[in-house]
Amino acid sequence: MPSTYDLTIVFNPAAAEERVTAVMDRVQRIITEQSGSILKQENQGVKKLAYPIKHLQEGSYMYTQFQGGPQTGHELATNLRVSDDVMRY
Repeated sequence: MPSTYDLTIVFNPAAAEERVTAVMDRVQRIITEQSGSILKQENQGVKKLAYPIKHLQEGSYMYTQFQGGPQTGHELATNLRVSDDVMRY
């Protein structure tokens, strides 16, 4: 039985919309390839960070709630780690 996970990705606020969309498409593809399903996805907009990340005070937040197995989370982390536009996840 798959578990429910929450994933919040903080993007560089200067990242081009096409690049953010490409990362979010990759997230969706990874979840569905791992036999998971997306329950909810929303753009939470630009928010002030609690502490500076890469000398930035703000980040653009994307929230995803999905069902999947533990391997899905590992695969997502591996892919998000290499993206230059992702500040935290």
